[in-house]
Amino acid sequence: MKWRQRCVVILVLLCMFTVPVDASLTDEESGGMLYFSCESDDDCRLTSVPVGEEIITGSVQANPLMTESVAIEFEMTPSQTELAMLPDVLDELFIDLRVQGDTLGVYTPDMEVKLIIGSSVTNLESEQSSFPTSNGETGHRWNDEPLNLDQGRLLWPDEPVRVRVVFTVDRPSTWELHLRGASYLELDIAWSENVASKDVDEPTSSLQPKSTSLEDVHYGALVGDDNDCWSFNVEPNEIMRILIQWEDVPLELQQSNGVHRLRTAGGLQVAAPEIVTKAEGDEVLTNYRWRALSPGDYMFCLNGQSDRFQPYIWSGVYAVESSGPTDASEFEGKVEYEAQFFDFSNGEDIELTTQSGIFIFPLIGFVIFFGSQLYRSTTSKRLRTFVFVPSIAVLFLSGVASPMWVMANENQWDSEWSLDQLLEERVQQLWDVSSPATPEATMVEHVGATFGIRNGESLNLRLDIGSAYQREDGRWQLQISGIDEIRIDRLVFNQIFEARNGRTMDGLDEQIVQFSIISTRALLLDLMMLEALLVVDEKPTNAIHHIETAMIETSSFGSLSSPTWATRPAGIDDSSWKRLQTSLYPERITVTLCDCALDLLDLQVDYSNQFDEADTPEFRALVQSNGIIPNAGIVAGISLLFCFAFVIDEENRKRKAKKLAESYASSASIWTSLF
Repeated sequence: MKWRQRCVVILVLLCMFTVPVDASLTDEESGGMLYFSCESDDDCRLTSVPVGEEIITGSVQANPLMTESVAIEFEMTPSQTELAMLPDVLDELFIDLRVQGDTLGVYTPDMEVKLIIGSSVTNLESEQSSFPTSNGETGHRWNDEPLNLDQGRLLWPDEPVRVRVVFTVDRPSTWELHLRGASYLELDIAWSENVASKDVDEPTSSLQPKSTSLEDVHYGALVGDDNDCWSFNVEPNEIMRILIQWEDVPLELQQSNGVHRLRTAGGLQVAAPEIVTKAEGDEVLTNYRWRALSPGDYMFCLNGQSDRFQPYIWSGVYAVESSGPTDASEFEGKVEYEAQFFDFSNGEDIELTTQSGIFIFPLIGFVIFFGSQLYRSTTSKRLRTFVFVPSIAVLFLSGVASPMWVMANENQWDSEWSLDQLLEERVQQLWDVSSPATPEATMVEHVGATFGIRNGESLNLRLDIGSAYQREDGRWQLQISGIDEIRIDRLVFNQIFEARNGRTMDGLDEQIVQFSIISTRALLLDLMMLEALLVVDEKPTNAIHHIETAMIETSSFGSLSSPTWATRPAGIDDSSWKRLQTSLYPERITVTLCDCALDLLDLQVDYSNQFDEADTPEFRALVQSNGIIPNAGIVAGISLLFCFAFVIDEENRKRKAKKLAESYASSASIWTSLF
């Protein structure tokens, strides 16, 4: 009986390993945890639960001159079944390897780990060390190691997930690799999707469209360069609409939200519709509108792009003239940035101007006093040496040199942008990366960068401040001149016009739609962030301020489909930046693009009510144009008074001396000899 029980136990353990374990990397809880498992020394794999042998072992006869390397490869089994988005860093990798040397006891040898996830290959290294450590741990551990995502962040179904471990031994040793939960890797998968479960519309194509009714609700997904097509009959109508709701997916996976053509049963393309594309939060709704479309049989196709994936829902509807949300009169056609100014004011408000005006009168005074008094004979050399000369020197520094220094600082440097130039460069950058040919990682990097300044680049900006007010915390909020007159729609459409060399486009193509949505959102968020950073400790005295700072990488905010604020000024710590991101990000951003009689853009924002004055970090890279001497105007005024007082005193002394001389001799003989 005992023998039979043992056989049953052994059989159950074997079944635990041989039954396929779902090891697909997903965003579900524990979906990014993989364990190193081995059925034998030569049969190892990555599994989602600890199974197999507890330890595999081996012996090596090596020496410092003839080292030996041991390689063990683990491949995820079963293979990847979902489309997943890889994180930027490997959360944790721990390999519990213990080596017993003949003389030095337990140690961990040099180790190289190659982590292969789809097209991503990351190499990790660890040097030899003596074990156990002070906490009794053995093996090698890596935490928060950056993944090499040069080939993109996407892991597609059936792509490999593999770990190759190589350790090198330089002495006779016996090694043990501890498994069944002791060795593992952990990834924080932010997003994943079962492609097969979403792609329910297949098989369809332009040659074999699926027959349907226009007003039915259709579910499906564009996987790669699919052509999903349907045929249906159109009844007599005033207006026919097709509405497509695109599911939220990461930015680099989004399919075209441009024009998907409607054709007759004979294959003729109908006239381009009016199109309204609405991005609300993370959802995109595309609305096509045809007027008085001829009744008959038609075919509608959604056309995909390679290496893209996006589920959708679409349906058709008949309507009457001038009804519904696609009427052009709904849009104002003027999208100005609504400046926030983050009003935590205690009532004091000041207007700011440039300081160059204080240069004129001190300069005139300096010329007069220097030319008329410095080389004239004096009645008191002590006053001239210790009062007049220092006063005129201070007058020169505070009233001439310091204002000239300020005037030089107020000019825009060659390495600087004005705010207008920064915005123009930003929309140009976003236009370039919105092209379908742009690699996924490049697009995400540029779109998410704050002000478009990527990791390692510098933000050099000249700002003209119109006014400032003192906040309740005693700091001063600066307000940029003309910021509330910035036309976001004009920046967007001007860029489209220039990029197309002034050619009139028949409808909105994919790049125009993509660019319009991401640029409108990015410009809004960049301007909000800029305003939030314009806070100084001291009362400003000059309108011209400069920002000069390196930008470094940080975690982005928003969603995977609209990343933002992924770089931060080097002088702001990461925790303060994340706090600012969280409190500042709007509750909802709605961007609507209408290809109507006139191209129109509409922006609606529900601003966050969580932002308060305590969320503003200290930003030392923001400085005003200052002179050599603080409060130069006051110092120059005092210096002028000292010089004027010296002149008056000198004249009084001379008058008294003249009277004294006249009292002893005739004026003619005395002053002829003296003067």
